[in-house]
Amino acid sequence: MRGVLLLLGLAALLLTAGSGDAAASRPPVVMVMFDEFPTVSLLDSHGRIDRRRYPNFAALAGSGIWFSNTTASVDETGRAVETILTGRTPERQWPRTFSANPRNLFTLLGRRYRVRASEVATRICPRRLCPGVPQQAQGRSELLHELAGGRPQRFRRWVASIAPSRRPTFYFKHVLLPHVPLRYLPSGHLYSRSPHEAIPGIVETFDVDWLVTQAFQRHLLQLAFTDRLLGSLLHRLRSQRLYDRSLIVVTADNGESFGRFGNRHHISRRNAVDIALTPLFIKLPHQGRGRIVRRPVRTVDILPTLAHALNLRLPWRTQGRSALGPAARGIPSSTLMIQRSGRRFRLSAGSLRRRARAALRMKLRLFGSGDASPGIYGIGPHRELLGTSLSTWPTTSARHTGVRLNGRRALARVRLRSGLVPALITGRIGRGARSGSRPLAIAVNGWLASTAPTFHLRGTRSELFSALVPEAFFHDGANRVTVLAISSGRAGLRLARLDQE
Repeated sequence: MRGVLLLLGLAALLLTAGSGDAAASRPPVVMVMFDEFPTVSLLDSHGRIDRRRYPNFAALAGSGIWFSNTTASVDETGRAVETILTGRTPERQWPRTFSANPRNLFTLLGRRYRVRASEVATRICPRRLCPGVPQQAQGRSELLHELAGGRPQRFRRWVASIAPSRRPTFYFKHVLLPHVPLRYLPSGHLYSRSPHEAIPGIVETFDVDWLVTQAFQRHLLQLAFTDRLLGSLLHRLRSQRLYDRSLIVVTADNGESFGRFGNRHHISRRNAVDIALTPLFIKLPHQGRGRIVRRPVRTVDILPTLAHALNLRLPWRTQGRSALGPAARGIPSSTLMIQRSGRRFRLSAGSLRRRARAALRMKLRLFGSGDASPGIYGIGPHRELLGTSLSTWPTTSARHTGVRLNGRRALARVRLRSGLVPALITGRIGRGARSGSRPLAIAVNGWLASTAPTFHLRGTRSELFSALVPEAFFHDGANRVTVLAISSGRAGLRLARLDQE
Protein backbone atom coordinates (compact mmCIF):
# COMPACT_ATOMS: atom_id res chain seq x y z
CA MET A 1 0.00 0.00 0.00
CA ARG A 2 2.83 2.34 0.92
CA GLY A 3 4.45 1.61 -2.45
CA VAL A 4 1.26 2.47 -4.30
CA LEU A 5 1.00 5.77 -2.43
CA LEU A 6 4.65 6.54 -3.26
CA LEU A 7 4.05 5.90 -6.94
CA LEU A 8 0.93 8.10 -6.90
CA GLY A 9 2.91 10.88 -5.21
CA LEU A 10 5.68 10.68 -7.82
CA ALA A 11 3.10 10.76 -10.61
CA ALA A 12 1.46 13.84 -9.12
CA LEU A 13 4.87 15.52 -8.81
CA LEU A 14 5.67 14.80 -12.45
CA LEU A 15 2.26 16.12 -13.56
CA THR A 16 2.79 19.29 -11.55
CA ALA A 17 6.21 19.80 -13.06
CA GLY A 18 4.83 19.17 -16.50
CA SER A 19 2.02 21.69 -16.04
CA GLY A 20 4.53 24.21 -14.73
CA ASP A 21 6.69 23.78 -17.82
CA ALA A 22 3.63 24.20 -20.04
CA ALA A 23 2.65 27.36 -18.17
CA ALA A 24 6.20 28.68 -18.48
CA SER A 25 6.11 28.16 -22.24
CA ARG A 26 2.79 30.04 -22.42
CA PRO A 27 3.35 33.38 -20.72
CA PRO A 28 0.44 35.38 -19.33
CA VAL A 29 -0.88 37.82 -21.94
CA VAL A 30 -2.18 41.18 -20.74
CA MET A 31 -3.70 43.54 -23.30
CA VAL A 32 -5.20 46.99 -22.73
CA MET A 33 -6.86 48.94 -25.51
CA PHE A 34 -7.46 52.61 -24.69
CA ASP A 35 -9.79 54.86 -26.71
CA GLU A 36 -9.47 58.24 -28.49
CA PHE A 37 -5.73 58.42 -27.86
CA PRO A 38 -3.39 60.28 -30.27
CA THR A 39 0.30 59.45 -29.96
CA VAL A 40 1.34 63.12 -30.16
CA SER A 41 -0.36 63.77 -26.82
CA LEU A 42 2.30 61.63 -25.10
CA LEU A 43 5.35 63.34 -26.60
CA ASP A 44 7.82 65.84 -25.17
CA SER A 45 9.96 68.38 -27.01
CA HIS A 46 12.39 65.62 -28.07
CA GLY A 47 9.69 63.41 -29.57
CA ARG A 48 9.97 60.90 -26.69
CA ILE A 49 7.40 59.94 -24.07
CA ASP A 50 7.00 62.88 -21.68
CA ARG A 51 8.09 61.11 -18.50
CA ARG A 52 7.23 64.04 -16.23
CA ARG A 53 3.59 64.08 -17.30
CA TYR A 54 3.16 60.42 -18.24
CA PRO A 55 5.67 58.45 -16.13
CA ASN A 56 3.96 55.07 -16.47
CA PHE A 57 3.82 55.13 -20.26
CA ALA A 58 7.48 56.15 -20.18
CA ALA A 59 8.28 53.26 -17.81
CA LEU A 60 6.53 50.77 -20.09
CA ALA A 61 8.46 52.11 -23.07
CA GLY A 62 11.65 51.77 -21.01
CA SER A 63 11.18 48.03 -20.54
CA GLY A 64 9.31 47.10 -23.73
CA ILE A 65 9.10 48.01 -27.40
CA TRP A 66 7.53 51.32 -28.34
CA PHE A 67 6.34 51.27 -31.94
CA SER A 68 6.36 55.05 -32.31
CA ASN A 69 4.91 55.20 -35.84
CA THR A 70 1.89 52.95 -35.43
CA THR A 71 -1.16 54.01 -37.42
CA ALA A 72 -4.87 53.17 -37.49
CA SER A 73 -6.81 53.33 -40.76
CA VAL A 74 -10.32 54.10 -39.52
CA ASP A 75 -11.90 56.59 -37.13
CA GLU A 76 -14.88 54.52 -35.94
CA THR A 77 -14.32 52.69 -32.65
CA GLY A 78 -16.18 49.50 -33.63
CA ARG A 79 -14.30 49.05 -36.90
CA ALA A 80 -11.00 50.05 -35.29
CA VAL A 81 -11.41 47.42 -32.54
CA GLU A 82 -12.40 44.78 -35.10
CA THR A 83 -9.22 45.60 -37.03
CA ILE A 84 -7.06 44.90 -33.97
CA LEU A 85 -8.91 41.77 -32.88
CA THR A 86 -9.15 40.12 -36.33
CA GLY A 87 -6.09 41.34 -38.23
CA ARG A 88 -8.37 42.64 -40.99
CA THR A 89 -9.87 46.10 -41.54
CA PRO A 90 -13.61 45.75 -42.16
CA GLU A 91 -14.60 47.04 -45.59
CA ARG A 92 -18.05 48.00 -44.34
CA GLN A 93 -20.17 48.19 -41.23
CA TRP A 94 -21.42 44.81 -40.00
CA PRO A 95 -22.30 43.38 -36.59
CA ARG A 96 -19.38 43.61 -34.18
CA THR A 97 -20.05 40.11 -32.89
CA PHE A 98 -18.43 36.69 -32.82
CA SER A 99 -20.80 35.36 -35.49
CA ALA A 100 -19.57 38.04 -37.90
CA ASN A 101 -15.91 37.68 -36.77
CA PRO A 102 -15.34 34.00 -35.87
CA ARG A 103 -11.60 34.24 -36.53
CA ASN A 104 -10.21 36.59 -33.93
CA LEU A 105 -7.62 37.02 -31.21
CA PHE A 106 -9.83 35.37 -28.57
CA THR A 107 -10.35 32.18 -30.56
CA LEU A 108 -6.66 32.11 -31.51
CA LEU A 109 -5.52 32.21 -27.88
CA GLY A 110 -8.57 30.39 -26.51
CA ARG A 111 -7.25 27.02 -27.68
CA ARG A 112 -4.39 27.34 -25.20
CA TYR A 113 -5.40 30.10 -22.80
CA ARG A 114 -8.14 30.84 -20.33
CA VAL A 115 -9.72 34.14 -21.48
CA ARG A 116 -10.68 36.97 -19.15
CA ALA A 117 -12.00 39.63 -21.54
CA SER A 118 -13.86 42.89 -21.00
CA GLU A 119 -15.11 44.30 -24.29
CA VAL A 120 -17.04 47.56 -24.61
CA ALA A 121 -17.81 48.43 -28.23
CA THR A 122 -17.73 44.83 -29.55
CA ARG A 123 -18.96 41.34 -28.67
CA ILE A 124 -16.31 39.30 -30.48
CA CYS A 125 -15.28 36.87 -27.73
CA PRO A 126 -17.44 33.71 -28.09
CA ARG A 127 -19.63 32.53 -25.25
CA ARG A 128 -17.63 29.32 -24.78
CA LEU A 129 -14.59 31.45 -23.87
CA CYS A 130 -16.42 34.38 -22.27
CA PRO A 131 -19.51 32.91 -20.56
CA GLY A 132 -22.13 35.36 -19.42
CA VAL A 133 -21.14 38.02 -21.97
CA PRO A 134 -24.02 39.14 -24.25
CA GLN A 135 -23.53 38.00 -27.83
CA GLN A 136 -25.53 40.74 -29.54
CA ALA A 137 -23.82 43.91 -30.72
CA GLN A 138 -23.40 46.77 -28.26
CA GLY A 139 -26.07 49.42 -28.81
CA ARG A 140 -25.50 53.16 -28.69
CA SER A 141 -27.52 53.52 -25.48
CA GLU A 142 -25.36 50.86 -23.78
CA LEU A 143 -22.18 52.62 -24.90
CA LEU A 144 -23.44 55.96 -23.58
CA HIS A 145 -24.20 54.25 -20.26
CA GLU A 146 -20.61 52.97 -20.11
CA LEU A 147 -19.35 56.51 -20.76
CA ALA A 148 -21.64 58.14 -18.22
CA GLY A 149 -19.77 56.79 -15.19
CA GLY A 150 -17.73 54.05 -13.61
CA ARG A 151 -14.90 53.85 -16.15
CA PRO A 152 -12.04 53.90 -13.59
CA GLN A 153 -13.90 51.55 -11.25
CA ARG A 154 -14.43 48.97 -13.98
CA PHE A 155 -10.77 49.17 -14.95
CA ARG A 156 -9.63 48.73 -11.35
CA ARG A 157 -11.89 45.69 -10.89
CA TRP A 158 -10.36 44.13 -13.99
CA VAL A 159 -6.85 44.88 -12.73
CA ALA A 160 -7.68 43.27 -9.37
CA SER A 161 -8.68 40.06 -11.18
CA ILE A 162 -5.13 39.53 -12.47
CA ALA A 163 -3.35 36.90 -10.39
CA PRO A 164 -0.96 33.97 -10.84
CA SER A 165 -2.64 30.85 -12.18
CA ARG A 166 -1.71 27.32 -13.14
CA ARG A 167 -3.56 27.88 -16.39
CA PRO A 168 -2.07 30.41 -18.81
CA THR A 169 -4.47 33.35 -18.99
CA PHE A 170 -5.22 36.05 -21.54
CA TYR A 171 -6.45 39.25 -19.87
CA PHE A 172 -8.06 41.78 -22.23
CA LYS A 173 -9.59 45.15 -21.39
CA HIS A 174 -11.02 47.85 -23.66
CA VAL A 175 -11.24 50.98 -21.50
CA LEU A 176 -13.04 54.13 -22.64
CA LEU A 177 -10.27 56.52 -21.62
CA PRO A 178 -9.01 59.11 -22.36
CA HIS A 179 -12.26 59.18 -24.39
CA VAL A 180 -14.85 61.90 -23.71
CA PRO A 181 -16.62 62.89 -21.48
CA LEU A 182 -13.62 64.95 -20.35
CA ARG A 183 -13.99 65.36 -16.58
CA TYR A 184 -10.96 63.83 -14.80
CA LEU A 185 -8.00 65.64 -13.27
CA PRO A 186 -4.59 63.89 -13.19
CA SER A 187 -5.21 62.82 -9.58
CA GLY A 188 -8.37 60.99 -10.62
CA HIS A 189 -10.62 63.55 -8.97
CA LEU A 190 -13.65 64.53 -11.01
CA TYR A 191 -14.35 68.18 -11.74
CA SER A 192 -17.91 67.27 -12.74
CA ARG A 193 -20.03 64.26 -11.83
CA SER A 194 -22.48 64.90 -14.65
CA PRO A 195 -21.72 63.75 -18.20
CA HIS A 196 -23.49 66.94 -19.31
CA GLU A 197 -21.59 70.21 -19.49
CA ALA A 198 -22.73 73.22 -17.46
CA ILE A 199 -22.52 75.10 -20.78
CA PRO A 200 -23.98 72.58 -23.25
CA GLY A 201 -21.80 71.70 -26.22
CA ILE A 202 -18.54 73.37 -25.23
CA VAL A 203 -16.47 70.19 -25.69
CA GLU A 204 -18.05 69.41 -29.06
CA THR A 205 -17.79 72.97 -30.38
CA PHE A 206 -15.17 72.86 -33.12
CA ASP A 207 -15.26 76.48 -34.38
CA VAL A 208 -14.47 78.60 -31.29
CA ASP A 209 -10.73 78.98 -30.86
CA TRP A 210 -10.76 79.00 -27.04
CA LEU A 211 -12.99 75.94 -26.77
CA VAL A 212 -10.90 74.01 -29.29
CA THR A 213 -7.79 74.76 -27.21
CA GLN A 214 -9.54 74.02 -23.91
CA ALA A 215 -10.78 70.64 -25.17
CA PHE A 216 -7.12 69.81 -25.92
CA GLN A 217 -6.18 70.91 -22.38
CA ARG A 218 -8.91 68.78 -20.83
CA HIS A 219 -7.84 65.80 -22.94
CA LEU A 220 -4.23 66.09 -21.71
CA LEU A 221 -5.40 66.26 -18.10
CA GLN A 222 -7.56 63.17 -18.59
CA LEU A 223 -4.64 61.45 -20.30
CA ALA A 224 -2.53 62.10 -17.18
CA PHE A 225 -5.19 60.23 -15.18
CA THR A 226 -5.13 57.45 -17.79
CA ASP A 227 -1.39 57.19 -17.16
CA ARG A 228 -2.14 56.82 -13.46
CA LEU A 229 -4.51 53.92 -14.20
CA LEU A 230 -1.84 52.28 -16.36
CA GLY A 231 0.49 52.61 -13.38
CA SER A 232 -1.98 50.66 -11.22
CA LEU A 233 -1.89 47.82 -13.78
CA LEU A 234 1.91 47.76 -13.89
CA HIS A 235 2.04 47.79 -10.09
CA ARG A 236 -0.41 44.89 -9.91
CA LEU A 237 1.64 42.82 -12.35
CA ARG A 238 4.82 43.46 -10.39
CA SER A 239 3.21 42.78 -7.01
CA GLN A 240 1.89 39.46 -8.35
CA ARG A 241 5.33 38.65 -9.83
CA LEU A 242 3.83 38.51 -13.30
CA TYR A 243 5.39 41.55 -14.96
CA ASP A 244 8.66 40.02 -16.08
CA ARG A 245 7.23 36.86 -17.62
CA SER A 246 4.11 38.43 -19.18
CA LEU A 247 3.50 39.52 -22.74
CA ILE A 248 2.03 43.00 -22.25
CA VAL A 249 0.29 44.95 -25.01
CA VAL A 250 -0.94 48.52 -24.59
CA THR A 251 -2.54 50.26 -27.55
CA ALA A 252 -5.66 52.23 -28.57
CA ASP A 253 -8.38 51.94 -31.17
CA ASN A 254 -7.21 55.10 -32.97
CA GLY A 255 -6.17 58.67 -32.35
CA GLU A 256 -8.17 61.87 -32.13
CA SER A 257 -7.65 65.37 -33.49
CA PHE A 258 -7.17 68.15 -30.95
CA GLY A 259 -6.20 71.78 -31.35
CA ARG A 260 -7.73 72.20 -34.82
CA PHE A 261 -10.99 73.58 -36.12
CA GLY A 262 -13.38 71.00 -37.55
CA ASN A 263 -14.78 67.72 -36.27
CA ARG A 264 -11.96 66.03 -34.37
CA HIS A 265 -13.53 62.55 -34.59
CA HIS A 266 -13.79 62.23 -38.39
CA ILE A 267 -10.79 61.64 -40.65
CA SER A 268 -9.96 64.31 -43.20
CA ARG A 269 -6.72 65.14 -44.97
CA ARG A 270 -6.30 68.05 -42.56
CA ASN A 271 -6.43 66.01 -39.35
CA ALA A 272 -5.36 62.59 -40.67
CA VAL A 273 -2.09 62.46 -38.73
CA ASP A 274 -3.87 63.05 -35.40
CA ILE A 275 -6.33 60.20 -35.93
CA ALA A 276 -3.86 57.87 -37.63
CA LEU A 277 -1.00 57.94 -35.11
CA THR A 278 -1.95 55.54 -32.31
CA PRO A 279 0.17 54.33 -29.35
CA LEU A 280 1.48 50.77 -29.37
CA PHE A 281 3.70 49.27 -26.66
CA ILE A 282 4.61 45.58 -26.51
CA LYS A 283 6.70 44.15 -23.67
CA LEU A 284 7.91 40.67 -24.52
CA PRO A 285 8.29 37.98 -21.83
CA HIS A 286 11.58 38.42 -19.94
CA GLN A 287 12.51 41.46 -22.03
CA GLY A 288 15.35 43.22 -20.27
CA ARG A 289 15.70 46.52 -22.07
CA GLY A 290 13.35 48.86 -23.89
CA ARG A 291 13.76 49.95 -27.47
CA ILE A 292 12.02 52.18 -29.99
CA VAL A 293 10.93 50.87 -33.38
CA ARG A 294 10.42 53.78 -35.75
CA ARG A 295 9.52 51.87 -38.90
CA PRO A 296 5.84 51.97 -39.90
CA VAL A 297 3.46 49.58 -38.12
CA ARG A 298 -0.34 49.43 -38.35
CA THR A 299 -2.96 48.40 -35.84
CA VAL A 300 -3.93 45.64 -38.28
CA ASP A 301 -0.46 44.19 -37.58
CA ILE A 302 -1.05 43.74 -33.83
CA LEU A 303 -2.70 40.31 -34.00
CA PRO A 304 -0.03 38.68 -36.24
CA THR A 305 2.66 40.30 -34.05
CA LEU A 306 1.21 38.66 -30.95
CA ALA A 307 0.96 35.33 -32.73
CA HIS A 308 4.64 35.66 -33.70
CA ALA A 309 5.67 36.59 -30.13
CA LEU A 310 3.81 33.56 -28.75
CA ASN A 311 5.08 31.23 -31.48
CA LEU A 312 1.53 30.49 -32.66
CA ARG A 313 0.59 29.63 -36.23
CA LEU A 314 -2.22 31.77 -37.60
CA PRO A 315 -4.86 29.44 -39.10
CA TRP A 316 -6.29 32.19 -41.32
CA ARG A 317 -4.91 34.88 -43.59
CA THR A 318 -4.72 38.41 -42.26
CA GLN A 319 -4.11 41.76 -43.90
CA GLY A 320 -1.57 42.48 -41.19
CA ARG A 321 2.01 41.24 -40.78
CA SER A 322 4.12 40.65 -37.74
CA ALA A 323 6.00 43.77 -36.68
CA LEU A 324 8.70 41.44 -35.29
CA GLY A 325 11.11 39.52 -37.48
CA PRO A 326 11.56 39.47 -41.27
CA ALA A 327 7.83 39.87 -42.03
CA ALA A 328 8.00 43.46 -40.79
CA ARG A 329 9.83 44.43 -43.97
CA GLY A 330 6.61 43.81 -45.88
CA ILE A 331 4.58 46.40 -43.93
CA PRO A 332 3.81 49.31 -46.28
CA SER A 333 5.55 52.59 -45.51
CA SER A 334 2.50 54.64 -46.54
CA THR A 335 -0.60 54.98 -44.37
CA LEU A 336 -4.04 54.03 -45.72
CA MET A 337 -6.92 56.13 -44.38
CA ILE A 338 -10.58 55.14 -44.85
CA GLN A 339 -13.20 57.84 -44.32
CA ARG A 340 -16.66 57.03 -43.02
CA SER A 341 -18.00 57.59 -46.52
CA GLY A 342 -15.74 54.76 -47.72
CA ARG A 343 -13.42 57.11 -49.59
CA ARG A 344 -9.74 56.18 -49.26
CA PHE A 345 -6.52 58.12 -49.41
CA ARG A 346 -2.90 57.47 -48.51
CA LEU A 347 -0.27 59.44 -46.66
CA SER A 348 3.34 58.80 -47.60
CA ALA A 349 5.83 58.14 -44.82
CA GLY A 350 7.41 61.55 -45.46
CA SER A 351 4.07 63.33 -45.31
CA LEU A 352 3.15 61.53 -42.08
CA ARG A 353 6.45 62.55 -40.46
CA ARG A 354 6.09 66.21 -41.52
CA ARG A 355 2.51 66.39 -40.27
CA ALA A 356 3.43 64.69 -36.99
CA ARG A 357 6.24 67.21 -36.39
CA ALA A 358 3.82 70.08 -37.08
CA ALA A 359 1.22 68.61 -34.70
CA LEU A 360 3.85 68.27 -31.98
CA ARG A 361 5.04 71.86 -32.49
CA MET A 362 1.46 73.07 -32.07
CA LYS A 363 1.03 71.08 -28.85
CA LEU A 364 4.33 72.34 -27.43
CA ARG A 365 3.46 75.94 -28.30
CA LEU A 366 0.20 75.61 -26.36
CA PHE A 367 1.29 73.49 -23.39
CA GLY A 368 5.08 73.02 -23.40
CA SER A 369 6.37 69.68 -22.10
CA GLY A 370 7.45 68.33 -18.75
CA ASP A 371 7.61 71.14 -16.19
CA ALA A 372 8.39 73.77 -18.83
CA SER A 373 6.23 76.82 -19.42
CA PRO A 374 3.45 77.47 -20.26
CA GLY A 375 2.22 74.16 -18.79
CA ILE A 376 -1.16 72.55 -19.22
CA TYR A 377 -2.92 75.29 -17.22
CA GLY A 378 -1.15 78.20 -18.91
CA ILE A 379 -3.26 78.52 -22.05
CA GLY A 380 -5.14 81.75 -21.22
CA PRO A 381 -4.15 85.40 -21.74
CA HIS A 382 -1.78 87.24 -19.38
CA ARG A 383 -0.09 84.17 -17.94
CA GLU A 384 2.02 86.38 -15.70
CA LEU A 385 -0.98 86.60 -13.39
CA LEU A 386 -1.07 82.87 -12.65
CA GLY A 387 -0.12 81.77 -9.16
CA THR A 388 0.11 85.30 -7.77
CA SER A 389 -1.85 86.77 -4.90
CA LEU A 390 -4.81 88.92 -5.91
CA SER A 391 -3.72 91.46 -3.30
CA THR A 392 -0.55 92.27 -5.28
CA TRP A 393 -2.47 93.70 -8.27
CA PRO A 394 -4.35 97.01 -8.61
CA THR A 395 -8.01 96.08 -8.35
CA THR A 396 -11.22 98.04 -8.79
CA SER A 397 -14.90 97.15 -9.01
CA ALA A 398 -16.58 96.74 -12.40
CA ARG A 399 -19.68 98.77 -11.59
CA HIS A 400 -21.58 98.12 -14.78
CA THR A 401 -20.77 94.44 -15.32
CA GLY A 402 -21.99 91.37 -13.45
CA VAL A 403 -21.35 87.65 -13.67
CA ARG A 404 -23.50 84.58 -13.14
CA LEU A 405 -21.38 81.71 -11.88
CA ASN A 406 -22.37 78.09 -12.44
CA GLY A 407 -21.99 75.50 -9.67
CA ARG A 408 -21.96 77.87 -6.71
CA ARG A 409 -23.39 75.20 -4.43
CA ALA A 410 -20.52 72.81 -5.20
CA LEU A 411 -17.97 75.59 -4.56
CA ALA A 412 -19.55 76.30 -1.18
CA ARG A 413 -19.38 72.65 -0.03
CA VAL A 414 -16.10 71.18 -1.24
CA ARG A 415 -15.04 67.87 0.31
CA LEU A 416 -11.75 66.84 -1.28
CA ARG A 417 -12.06 63.26 -0.04
CA SER A 418 -15.33 62.87 -1.93
CA GLY A 419 -13.40 62.72 -5.19
CA LEU A 420 -15.04 65.86 -6.61
CA VAL A 421 -13.12 69.12 -7.01
CA PRO A 422 -15.16 71.78 -8.88
CA ALA A 423 -12.13 72.97 -10.84
CA LEU A 424 -13.99 73.85 -14.06
CA ILE A 425 -15.23 77.38 -13.46
CA THR A 426 -17.94 78.41 -15.93
CA GLY A 427 -20.58 81.07 -16.21
CA ARG A 428 -21.81 83.99 -18.25
CA ILE A 429 -21.55 87.72 -18.14
CA GLY A 430 -24.96 89.09 -17.23
CA ARG A 431 -25.21 92.82 -16.84
CA GLY A 432 -22.76 94.54 -19.21
CA ALA A 433 -22.36 91.65 -21.66
CA ARG A 434 -20.48 92.34 -24.90
CA SER A 435 -20.77 91.00 -28.41
CA GLY A 436 -16.99 90.56 -28.57
CA SER A 437 -14.47 88.80 -26.33
CA ARG A 438 -12.67 90.09 -23.25
CA PRO A 439 -9.92 88.57 -21.05
CA LEU A 440 -10.89 87.37 -17.58
CA ALA A 441 -8.94 86.23 -14.53
CA ILE A 442 -10.29 83.65 -12.07
CA ALA A 443 -9.19 83.96 -8.44
CA VAL A 444 -9.77 81.11 -5.98
CA ASN A 445 -9.43 81.90 -2.29
CA GLY A 446 -7.45 85.04 -3.06
CA TRP A 447 -5.02 83.50 -5.58
CA LEU A 448 -5.11 84.08 -9.34
CA ALA A 449 -5.49 80.53 -10.62
CA SER A 450 -6.56 80.80 -14.25
CA THR A 451 -7.21 83.20 -17.11
CA ALA A 452 -9.57 82.82 -20.05
CA PRO A 453 -11.21 84.87 -22.79
CA THR A 454 -14.98 85.11 -22.97
CA PHE A 455 -16.68 83.59 -26.01
CA HIS A 456 -20.01 83.28 -27.81
CA LEU A 457 -21.54 80.08 -29.11
CA ARG A 458 -22.99 80.18 -32.58
CA GLY A 459 -26.63 81.18 -32.58
CA THR A 460 -26.56 82.68 -29.05
CA ARG A 461 -26.00 86.18 -27.67
CA SER A 462 -24.67 85.14 -24.26
CA GLU A 463 -21.12 86.13 -23.34
CA LEU A 464 -19.75 82.97 -21.71
CA PHE A 465 -16.55 81.84 -20.02
CA SER A 466 -14.94 78.52 -19.07
CA ALA A 467 -11.66 78.05 -17.23
CA LEU A 468 -9.90 75.13 -15.53
CA VAL A 469 -8.18 75.74 -12.22
CA PRO A 470 -5.49 73.49 -10.65
CA GLU A 471 -7.02 71.56 -7.77
CA ALA A 472 -4.25 72.71 -5.40
CA PHE A 473 -6.10 76.05 -5.02
CA PHE A 474 -9.13 74.40 -3.38
CA HIS A 475 -9.69 73.42 0.24
CA ASP A 476 -12.44 71.71 2.20
CA GLY A 477 -15.51 73.77 2.93
CA ALA A 478 -16.51 77.02 1.24
CA ASN A 479 -14.24 78.28 -1.53
CA ARG A 480 -14.35 81.91 -2.69
CA VAL A 481 -14.24 82.39 -6.47
CA THR A 482 -13.76 85.89 -7.88
CA VAL A 483 -14.10 86.70 -11.58
CA LEU A 484 -12.19 89.77 -12.78
CA ALA A 485 -11.95 91.59 -16.08
CA ILE A 486 -8.36 92.27 -17.20
CA SER A 487 -7.37 95.57 -18.79
CA SER A 488 -3.95 96.92 -19.64
CA GLY A 489 -2.55 100.39 -20.02
CA ARG A 490 0.57 102.44 -19.47
CA ALA A 491 0.51 101.63 -15.78
CA GLY A 492 0.34 97.90 -16.50
CA LEU A 493 -2.43 95.41 -15.87
CA ARG A 494 -5.53 96.31 -13.90
CA LEU A 495 -8.20 93.95 -12.61
CA ALA A 496 -11.86 94.79 -12.14
CA ARG A 497 -14.05 92.55 -9.95
CA LEU A 498 -17.31 91.46 -11.52
CA ASP A 499 -20.20 91.41 -9.06
CA GLN A 500 -21.92 88.04 -8.82
CA GLU A 501 -25.58 88.22 -9.76
